[in-house]
Amino acid sequence: MNYPKVIAVDFDGCLCVNKWPEIGDPNWNAIHTLLDHKSDGGKVILWTCREGQMLEDAIMWCLNHGLKFDAVNDNLPENKEYFGNNCRKVWANEYWDDKAVPVAAYDCPIAGRIIEIKEKPEPERKSFLQKIKEWLRE
Repeated sequence: MNYPKVIAVDFDGCLCVNKWPEIGDPNWNAIHTLLDHKSDGGKVILWTCREGQMLEDAIMWCLNHGLKFDAVNDNLPENKEYFGNNCRKVWANEYWDDKAVPVAAYDCPIAGRIIEIKEKPEPERKSFLQKIKEWLRE
C-alpha cells in the first residue's frame, strides 16, 4: 500500500505566533510547507489543545489562510478503518509542536534551521540496592 506521509501539527506556536487565548500572526513558513505537502498528496492533522469555540476559531483561521485539514484532533478515517479502532494517540509520521523536544538532528521547517542534539554525559547509574543502602544511611 502506498500510504501518504502524515503530519500532525499544533496550532498555537506552530501555525501562528503563540498568543493564546487569542490567535497570533501566521507562521507562513509552516503554512506554505504544509500546503506544499498537501499538494504532493500528503495528509495533515490539526493537533491542538484548543476545543469548543476556540477550536472552531482556529479551524476557520486556517481555512482563511488556505489550510484545510484531513482530520482535527483525531486519526485519519482510513487509519481508523485499517486498524479497526480509534486510539487516543493521533498517528502521524511527523509531529510538529513548538513544545517538542527533538530526538535527532533534522531540518526543522517551522524554525527554518537545523536543530542539533548535543551529547550529554550519561548520569551515574546506581543499582536499586545501592540506593536503598544510601537511603538507610541518611
